[in-house]
Amino acid sequence: MSDHNMKSLLEAVLGFLFPKRAVCLGCGTMAGFPQDWLCQDCRQALAMSWVGADLPPRGLDGAACAYVYRGPAAKLVQALKYGGISRLAPFMAGDMAKAYHAIEPTGADCVAWVPMHPKRRRKRGYNHAELLARDVAARLELEPVDALRAVRAVRQQARLDSAQRMENLRGVIEAHADLTGRRVLLIDDVRTTGATAHTCADALRKAGAERVYLLCYCVARGEK
Repeated sequence: MSDHNMKSLLEAVLGFLFPKRAVCLGCGTMAGFPQDWLCQDCRQALAMSWVGADLPPRGLDGAACAYVYRGPAAKLVQALKYGGISRLAPFMAGDMAKAYHAIEPTGADCVAWVPMHPKRRRKRGYNHAELLARDVAARLELEPVDALRAVRAVRQQARLDSAQRMENLRGVIEAHADLTGRRVLLIDDVRTTGATAHTCADALRKAGAERVYLLCYCVARGEK
């Protein structure tokens, strides 16, 4: 057997015994696959839901997101947000950084993130939006700024409509940093009605922000 064939056989055996990922987070297949987190079919489905530039919510100067909230993209968000798989953040942030260029030139000079109430953060173990934001900031060479704070706990937003979300968030988010003249890139995982982004942008502007842009991993089409 030639050295090339021996090497191919060895790689095949090692790949079978030690697959890089055993379970696809998109579809649940346990066949194993050569790249992290998603099988090839789910990677193709993810690519087909690419969005890029998006209409900004009221009160923001620009917006972009990587994918529509469905299929593999939704599964990744849920795994990061509720499944405790914090290592997903760099993988997802890479696509967010690509989407950011769809709204350039923004002139953003710092990155902030949607805050989480301390009680909920302790329960979850981390703020998923912060993980995404810090990785995006590193990739774009922008300053991460811990600018926003949730001053009281609120009801979960997922099952509320736009008006209910705005009421639910009233007086909840405050800025605790001087952002005078800053151009802020706000990070969240999913945009639905835009109520959270609007509330955060309002707080950032009260702290002196000149411009506020939104960057999310997903947008929930049909719910804006």
